[in-house]
Amino acid sequence: MRRFVQLCGILLMTPLGAFGEEAVSTAPLSLSGANGALESYATTQALTMEAGKYAVFHTTAGDFIVRLHDKEAPQTVENFVGLAKGNKKWTHPISLTEKVQPLYNNTAIYEIVKNIVIRGGDPIDKGTGGPGYSIPLETSPNLMFDGPGVLAMQGNTKESNGSRWFISMVPFPDWNGRYAIFGRVVGGLDVVFGISRMPTKRPSTPLEATLLNSIEIVEIPEGKQTTASFSVEDGRKVLTVEKNMTDVAAAPEAAPAPAEPAPATNSGEAATSAPAASN
Repeated sequence: MRRFVQLCGILLMTPLGAFGEEAVSTAPLSLSGANGALESYATTQALTMEAGKYAVFHTTAGDFIVRLHDKEAPQTVENFVGLAKGNKKWTHPISLTEKVQPLYNNTAIYEIVKNIVIRGGDPIDKGTGGPGYSIPLETSPNLMFDGPGVLAMQGNTKESNGSRWFISMVPFPDWNGRYAIFGRVVGGLDVVFGISRMPTKRPSTPLEATLLNSIEIVEIPEGKQTTASFSVEDGRKVLTVEKNMTDVAAAPEAAPAPAEPAPATNSGEAATSAPAASN
């Protein structure tokens, strides 16, 4: 019943036309700027990744990449990265054992609404579990639910954010300031839409859940860049990030401005420097 009410709330807040097909393009994708540039839903060309933190979601339905907002949501990103890498302690909600291993590996995307939202990050795949602790609700006026591919924490109170995340695929202005946005899909958004369209056995429970095999964290320091590219393996889109980073080409220095001509004298000749004054 609770999930049915949640689903009704989502549908009521969904703009008309949100159920349309997404655009597909072969245009190149540039992952630059504070929020990343989402230029296409499906790309077949190399992605240029500039300085920042990224998360590559490797799922049984294919891969997609998120640019993390580590400057606007530092605590949320730090928590997510720690749980993804396995260097942050967490407690299993059933066994109550303390673990230092990647929390997200082999967890299910446990709830989906077609073309609207997918949810994951629960170690028990029920939508009720977490890491055994909570982090503060972190919001920024610069981060909005203004389009597809927004990654946010599931909890909407100061004490309910932990490990569960969701990705929205339509604008939700009513959610601005209520959920901690900490990233945006910048490659493979067509994979996210595909996951949301899986068959369900209840209003929002997948008939066969998509598994999140692992999350690969990529950190690119200032002044460096690298590339990533999609390929198709066994019918799935697979993203590979080039490990050898290169220096960002420095902008060419501006040419010096031409010297201004000396003002002409009354005789039409160019003026010369005045002689030094004698004592």
